[in-house]
Amino acid sequence: MAIRLGELLVRAKVISEGQLRAALSEQQKWGGKLGEILVRMEFCSEDMVVKALSKQLGVQRADVDHLPPIPEAVLQKVPLAMARDLNVLPLQLRDDGKTLVVAMADPRNIQAVDELRSRTGCRIFPLIAGPSSLARVRAKLYYGEEELDSDADEGFKVTDAQGRTLVKNIADIRPPARAAPPPPPPAPIEPPAMRPAAPVPAGPNPTELLNAIEAVQRKEVSALKAMVELLIEKGVFSREEYLARVKR
Repeated sequence: MAIRLGELLVRAKVISEGQLRAALSEQQKWGGKLGEILVRMEFCSEDMVVKALSKQLGVQRADVDHLPPIPEAVLQKVPLAMARDLNVLPLQLRDDGKTLVVAMADPRNIQAVDELRSRTGCRIFPLIAGPSSLARVRAKLYYGEEELDSDADEGFKVTDAQGRTLVKNIADIRPPARAAPPPPPPAPIEPPAMRPAAPVPAGPNPTELLNAIEAVQRKEVSALKAMVELLIEKGVFSREEYLARVKR
């Protein structure tokens, strides 16, 4: 019998028994994946959860943050929209292009594996990686980090534990602008040729934007839970009906 994820993390002293009970209570109340709940509650890192899942499932882990260059032909096998919807990242073609190695947030998702197989015409060899790492590396590989600084139509989607979209465009979650410093005293007027060129404002730091994404996600999950709790109290639906819908 396979050891459960929570038990693995407790045995490895990554989390305590009390933290596991709190996370399981959250899962029973709201649904969702235990690993994502543990990370959201800041009991452990995503990397620790991925390592434990790799051991539990017997699936090799992909360290997507330290990848060798991925050929363009491999990326073209899985277009950005499909990679984002299935939360995957193509890594390598093997066997003369007949086998595609992919990193996945959930290698147990048979539906996603079947769709990849059907649309790429390749056998699929899945590895496991964290969802946040996959999103971050996809941004780099498909359109470069500068995409994080743009308002392009192809937004950066943020979902909750049940896969519902919370934020579609990264422009919606930019950190609030800092208050402008008081204006300096008027400078003497100089001839136009003598005026120094105005400095180009630096764009937002990608790390700060990703931290803002995670903060928005936590806030949206809390708001969603409060709304569901209110609807349950008002008798609109029962908790059992809510959990049954979440598990579909």
